[in-house]
Amino acid sequence: MKKHKGLRLAAALLVLLLLAGCGAGSGAADSTAAAQGAVTEESYDAALTETGSDAASDRKLITTADLSLDVTDFDAATGEIERQVEELGGYLASSSKGGSAESANRWAEYQARIPAQRLGAFLDSAGGTGTVISLTQGTTDVTSAYVDNEARLESLRTQEERLLELMAQAEKLEDLILLEDKLTEVRYEIESITGQQKLYDNQVAYATVSLYVNEVSRETITAPTFADRIAEAFYGSGRNFLQMLENGLILLIYMLPMLLVVLVIVAVVLLSVRAGRRRRAKRTPPPPPPPQAGV
Repeated sequence: MKKHKGLRLAAALLVLLLLAGCGAGSGAADSTAAAQGAVTEESYDAALTETGSDAASDRKLITTADLSLDVTDFDAATGEIERQVEELGGYLASSSKGGSAESANRWAEYQARIPAQRLGAFLDSAGGTGTVISLTQGTTDVTSAYVDNEARLESLRTQEERLLELMAQAEKLEDLILLEDKLTEVRYEIESITGQQKLYDNQVAYATVSLYVNEVSRETITAPTFADRIAEAFYGSGRNFLQMLENGLILLIYMLPMLLVVLVIVAVVLLSVRAGRRRRAKRTPPPPPPPQAGV
């Protein structure tokens, strides 16, 4: 009996140590708990050494770029951009287009995912389809977070193995329930961190490019002269005036049936008023003649 009691006590102690190691690690200061903490630190150092050995050449960098273009041939430019995305092994995460060809004010907005090592080739190709208005690039280094996640995963998998061993040895139902609950928490953390690592891998492997394409009547001049600005103002004013006339004519055609109905109603009302005045004029007797003097 004492032997079984000692085994149960040892199992209970191991469970408590596991709970203390996975928690905040606040109060336990005995030698066994310190050893548990040392395992976690050693796992972190091992992961850091393994991942950081080639950190100078293979860091975890998330790259983003924003590119804005003015183009004169909208169809050719957008077609070339979409072709380049596919040819370079990327894909369009989102795309939207608007405007009209008649007004030469079409636009397109893309969010493209391009293999990071081919980002420069894509930006050069896309920039060649028109005039580059703005281009910004940025990187975010997530190496430290990535290494930390790897160390946490290693520690959690070690805890998972120990919990499974304890569950195989558990004799009491309450001990088994406690171990199952802890195993569920550990596995949930493993899945969560694994998902975050996959997201990091995707963001590192594919650069995110936000691309805006704007159609113009002619390519934007970097430093327009005063004469160019006056000509552009006259051209824009004339185009807006013609567009206003077109819109007014379309609105008139659209409202024509309603205007005809209103005109008919007004004509009927006017005719009714005139007919009423004539009837009242016939019913009213003429005024008596004025008296003649000397009669």
